[in-house]
Amino acid sequence: MISNGIKVLLVYVNSPMDNLIPIGISLLSSFLKNSGHEVKLFDTTFYKTTIETGDDVRVKTLQVKYTNLSKLGINFKNSNLIEDFRILIEEYKPDLIGLSCVEPTIQLALFLLNSIKDKKIPKILGGIGVMFLADEIIHEDSVDMVCIGEGEYAITELANAIRDNIDYSNIKNLWIKKDDIIKKNDINQLVDINNLPFQDWSIYQKERFFKPMGGKIRVTGAFELVRGCPRMCSYCCNYGINKFYKKKYVRQKNIDRIIDEIQYMKDKYSIEYVYFYAENFLLTIKDDDFNKFIASYEKIKMPFWIETEPESITENRLSKLKMIGCEGISVGIEHGNEKFRKKILNRYITNEKLIKAFTIAKKYGIRISANNIIGFPTETRELIFETIELNRKLNADNIIVNLFVPYRGTKLRELSIKKGYLNKNDRGWDYRFSAALDQPQLKKEELLGLHRTFVLYTTLPKKKWDLIKMAEKFDENGNRIHHKLSMEYLSLK
Repeated sequence: MISNGIKVLLVYVNSPMDNLIPIGISLLSSFLKNSGHEVKLFDTTFYKTTIETGDDVRVKTLQVKYTNLSKLGINFKNSNLIEDFRILIEEYKPDLIGLSCVEPTIQLALFLLNSIKDKKIPKILGGIGVMFLADEIIHEDSVDMVCIGEGEYAITELANAIRDNIDYSNIKNLWIKKDDIIKKNDINQLVDINNLPFQDWSIYQKERFFKPMGGKIRVTGAFELVRGCPRMCSYCCNYGINKFYKKKYVRQKNIDRIIDEIQYMKDKYSIEYVYFYAENFLLTIKDDDFNKFIASYEKIKMPFWIETEPESITENRLSKLKMIGCEGISVGIEHGNEKFRKKILNRYITNEKLIKAFTIAKKYGIRISANNIIGFPTETRELIFETIELNRKLNADNIIVNLFVPYRGTKLRELSIKKGYLNKNDRGWDYRFSAALDQPQLKKEELLGLHRTFVLYTTLPKKKWDLIKMAEKFDENGNRIHHKLSMEYLSLK
């Protein structure tokens, strides 16, 4: 058997300028290096693979403040994506290539793989985007394997088998194609996230650590406190993940363990801001752990951001979070009509409780963001205006409005197909960019017009609504009015 490790090329297939360190790739690198393998990263973040970035769209639609990354030397690469990819492979000569993507970046991942079809190197594709598309992706000529579950142990076992020149056709979580025969292996047990190593951030260039948050650009570290979510919201892929595993996928990391990792990374990489990756921070963390977190995080002395659902926001918890540096909270509103939210979205909170949650955050001076989605199947213009009306009452520090995309693994994808709004073979794209569904009662063009004027409707006086409606139109007059109203809005901020 060969004792030395192999060379692994990890490829992070990312949307352009989405500059937050990815936890998944960072953990894969740690696992591989701990087993003696060499790792390099090819990262698409600084290649202009779309006409606009997600933040460009959000700035234009007044959802976020403009931040100039170029003043920090963070710019798009001038070189060619495919040429750079092939050159790295020629120079590094990897023994295994592993790509991670989400559904909107699958096409880019396949574009990269198709550019190296001539390379006889094992290629594996994984990530949440692949999990629900495995039956399609595995038949692509350029794909040798797909990972359909958590990848940390699977890719390490694969690298070990390649190193030792032994059969790897039975590794759990992997589907493997050889001579047009596909071997679909069983699902492995869920990873104990308390046994994970610290993330490996040495694979990233220094520019990757700068993240715009709340209008400021700071050196930011992302940390996984919770994996998964206990909820089964119909628009979220956690619905599909929980069905896939036939159990609750959610797990929380030990408080001592997460604090040790944050302190280690702070000392090593001089991070200034913490982004907690926990889809429902306050709901998942129980009282004893929450109190331990409060006591333990005080020594970190760094501002941080969390995401949680409004039901979990209480005066007791927010007063303590404020005390230790919580600067921002992102809260999922999604829709303003209680019946629609309950029946279609599987969300059961009342508007009264939503408003109370925002009032508490404002009381303690914590920046709170309202996340909304428009364009749901069966939704109407009138229903969207109920969401607008609710946002007017919330008085959020900033308002995010996403376009509904029926991603694989969501319950609403099933409804969209059933209603005839979506072809079953359609793949999802970036929810910041384009409307997915063209419905009889809500056409794409109207939805996109509401998307770009949503923040204007929620913030400017109602006497301006006739003008705002004109700004929904993507014609010369509509664009002119939208620009004028946008300047008026920005003057108020």
